[in-house]
Amino acid sequence: MGTKGKYQPSRGGDLRCEKIRMPNPTAFFVADLNSRGELRDKAEYTYHALETIPGADDLIAHCSGNLWRAPDEFETMIPASRSGLMLRWCASCPTAGIATLRFKSDLLSLSLLASGLDPDADRITLLAFQQHQLRELRDTGVEPAFHLMDIPERPLVATINFQDPDDPALRAAAALVDRCFAASYFRYHHLT
Repeated sequence: MGTKGKYQPSRGGDLRCEKIRMPNPTAFFVADLNSRGELRDKAEYTYHALETIPGADDLIAHCSGNLWRAPDEFETMIPASRSGLMLRWCASCPTAGIATLRFKSDLLSLSLLASGLDPDADRITLLAFQQHQLRELRDTGVEPAFHLMDIPERPLVATINFQDPDDPALRAAAALVDRCFAASYFRYHHLT
């Protein structure tokens, strides 16, 4: 795994710096976090391996079409086989942004996409969510975690799961949509 030439401030913006780790040029990372910000799992994906999952190629095509038409912001219903899932994208800058996934009206997950092309944009996007989380959990008795700011791999989709659907098929579909959109987004930036 290579490293990118720029440095990124470590968590909290202190003076320590860590190099951003870039994977091989066809891979991206998925980090799954819970609503407190605790890292649950991190895995490396490739665009080509993702395409081998049944239905992924159609989802990648759907996400890519929406992204090419409206790279700054869009909302789309995921095709009929996953009826009820709605994906919303909003770019926070040209190389990073936020995607939300809803089932009917319930928020399932929020995903932060950091391409690694602009370390400052990545940091600002991740930090904005971290600060929001701190405000939301203040005086609730729930201690927020800071794992999000400590994930050095890029390109990265950090997914904060707010609820896990009871239906295993819906849970798997939600995870697949998240990863397929990330693959589309990073391909859009010529990273996968």
